[in-house]
Amino acid sequence: MYPAYFGVEGLDQTLEKGLSYGSQIMVLGDTGVGKSVLAGEFIKEGLRCGDTCIYVAFDEPPHVMRRHLLSFKVGTRVYEELNRLVFVDAYEEEESSETYCLYDQRSLDKYFVLEKSIIRQFAGQRLRLVVDSLSTLMTNMESNEIVEFHRSRLKWLRRQGVLTMDIFVSGVLPERLITVTSHLYNVILKMNFSGSPTHPSRMLQVGKLKSQRFVANKYPFTIDPVFGILVFTNMEVGT
Repeated sequence: MYPAYFGVEGLDQTLEKGLSYGSQIMVLGDTGVGKSVLAGEFIKEGLRCGDTCIYVAFDEPPHVMRRHLLSFKVGTRVYEELNRLVFVDAYEEEESSETYCLYDQRSLDKYFVLEKSIIRQFAGQRLRLVVDSLSTLMTNMESNEIVEFHRSRLKWLRRQGVLTMDIFVSGVLPERLITVTSHLYNVILKMNFSGSPTHPSRMLQVGKLKSQRFVANKYPFTIDPVFGILVFTNMEVGT
């Protein structure tokens, strides 16, 4: 099977062999830094490559991602009609027009049951799953419950060969819990603002945990209204 990529200029060049299906990506970033834009580009790349893409919307209604994709010149209607693009509404807890909905954000088990039932419908296909953001589901949950959920869920997704992107908002979950759960992911991507509040810049780190340390290269990036995220790999600033 061919390797997968993010579909992001500069970022893909940092992945020598790409991503294998069944890998899990943790995206951890500040509010407003561009995590959902990255998710949109990841989905766009998947659709371009013939993957079936599932997007779980926790933090905003699904139509927000539809607008993101439209800004990338991706009209979602045809892909949705062909079941190549599936939206799961985990934002509206009462009424939703989406085919797939999560009405109870207070249960990790109910979410996992829904996730598995959707993925099983596409058995045998190359799948990309984006959960935006998983930290919202885990708010006010016990740490041991979250860790066990991570272990069983990521193990199951790996066996199914699902290329998974789990998004986390910085500061929502305890830092120690993020550190523990990050060991379960193949790739960790951190996105944050740096510089002064009046002149902020965006920084991206992509790497892995090795010997309890996050080993990564750090690059500046920007978000272009036409080309999306652009990572400047020729401007590495160290860890």
